[in-house]
Amino acid sequence: MNRKTKTTSFGSVVRESHNSDEFYSSNLFEDFKIPDKIDFKENKIPNSGLNKLYAKSSEVMDEIPDNSIHLMIISPPYNVGKEYDNDLTLKEYEELLTSVFSETYKKLVNGGELVLILQILEENHMSHSIL
Repeated sequence: MNRKTKTTSFGSVVRESHNSDEFYSSNLFEDFKIPDKIDFKENKIPNSGLNKLYAKSSEVMDEIPDNSIHLMIISPPYNVGKEYDNDLTLKEYEELLTSVFSETYKKLVNGGELVLILQILEENHMSHSIL
């Protein structure tokens, strides 16, 4: 039996034929309009740039064409006193993250995925989160 589901107050067990209209019509999306047409852009990466890991800042990624990446995994500096951190103020750190996110957005194809690894600071310990 194929049971249709809809957005509930606490999750949903079945996802086949899931209707999320109620969620997308909530206040969270009141200013968001789904475009009638999305132009998919994908620029090819030259063969010399394929199968590479870049261990560098994601603030500037000129070696990668815009609109070319389908999956990007980044781990910005945590700014928690590591030897490679620059001891930034909160404002400077926000500016760094804004720069990184702007650059990664340019490099992703429409619908591309970004995996962001962050350090979560809690009162008595630190942990990693992947978003």
